[in-house]
Amino acid sequence: MEIKLIAADMDGTLLNDEKQIPEENLRALWACAKRGIEIVPATGRTLRGLPDELRKLPGVHYAILTNGAQVVDLEKNEIIDACRLSVELAAEIMMMARISPDEIMYDVYIGGVGYTMPQFYNDVYKYVPSEGLAELVRRTRDSVPDNIAYLRERGQEAEKINMFFTDMDAKKRMREALAKVPDILVSSSIPNNLEINAAGADKGGALLRLATRLGIEREATMSFGDGENDLSMIRMAGIGVVMENGARSVKAAADYITASNNEAGVARAICRFTGIRL
Repeated sequence: MEIKLIAADMDGTLLNDEKQIPEENLRALWACAKRGIEIVPATGRTLRGLPDELRKLPGVHYAILTNGAQVVDLEKNEIIDACRLSVELAAEIMMMARISPDEIMYDVYIGGVGYTMPQFYNDVYKYVPSEGLAELVRRTRDSVPDNIAYLRERGQEAEKINMFFTDMDAKKRMREALAKVPDILVSSSIPNNLEINAAGADKGGALLRLATRLGIEREATMSFGDGENDLSMIRMAGIGVVMENGARSVKAAADYITASNNEAGVARAICRFTGIRL
């Protein structure tokens, strides 16, 4: 079946390790747009974290954000689908990180913005593995004195909670603790983080709901990813493509393994499955 919608993860997938979109990927996406194919960023990031060159592409009308907690109509700047954590549940999860004896950076996403605290914002390199990611964190977070208090004061449901760990054993302990909390979905996009969403907030479900809204059959969708938080859309799309640098569990679920994010693997798979020539 002809591909009508392509959903692509950002970090480790569409972007290279320098957090840039390879030129081949951009050309492939432009070619898709000319064919009328919907191009949908599907990311753990907020709207603030979408690269400008991607938002300017003519085929990008929608975005799946914060792991599927929100689907946004970019032209109307309107949320068309949402699945969020209640204030109390989000506060409970953040408090687990705060009282933990382990060293954990934690932030909360409210209204499309990530809120962290000064001790994390000012020492972000301690918690993230690369300069590019550190810059992304700084650019997509606002610092408040107490982000749990801020969450409660705003009284607004949260899209996601993010945790970064300096110790992988600490990550394992926290994941085991979170497994006992009902009504949440826990995933990971890089080796030292955990991302906590409301149950039902995943990229795959958001992809299928958006496709239905647009009158596109599941078989006419294609998805790209590399991490655990991409697993649902790799499984649910008509064609699920994982990067060579992807996690083993994601590769096992994929229909096709393409080249790595540093080798413009997205462009290569687009050419293979759509017949586009660059």
